[in-house]
Amino acid sequence: MDMEKENTQENPSYWSSVIIASLVVGIVVTAFALIGGYMTLGTEPTGSFFSSAQLWGTIGCLVGAIGGVIANWHYTKEYNVTYKIGKGALIGLFVGLGATIVAVILGQIWNIIDPSYQQALVDWNIQNFEAMQMPAEAKEQAIAGMEDPNSLKNIGLQAVFTFVGLGVMNVISGLVGAKIFASEE
Repeated sequence: MDMEKENTQENPSYWSSVIIASLVVGIVVTAFALIGGYMTLGTEPTGSFFSSAQLWGTIGCLVGAIGGVIANWHYTKEYNVTYKIGKGALIGLFVGLGATIVAVILGQIWNIIDPSYQQALVDWNIQNFEAMQMPAEAKEQAIAGMEDPNSLKNIGLQAVFTFVGLGVMNVISGLVGAKIFASEE
């Protein structure tokens, strides 16, 4: 019993730190994506692959990369622990997963608040593809790939892409956070 108690004291749970950072990152990423989406809807389709309004989602993802740092900072501040940077990377990966779950849930809640949002984005993108200078067959394939945005398949694909982006970014920021706040050296 004493040995188990010692191990628990040496290795306190980092899950509260992961949950806090996941909530922060999920909310930030969702907010930036919505801002970018509504800004995109406020512009005319030009046939360009990228627009300044679409950069908001990318900026949100980059800002969301701070989750690994936040989680490692909170964990070390809360428990005054040191650990190897590999554990910081793991914490960052869990933040990426948690933030993905939060972002998907918030996105579904937003679909209830504004049910026309996703379809408006699809319509805008279809008009944008039609304005592009590309072969007709390529346009048709791109447009066909934009089936129901609220289908389970598309929600799943969005979640996978979000997790890959946030996971990689937060593993890196988790390494940095562990090095700054929890380094054993």
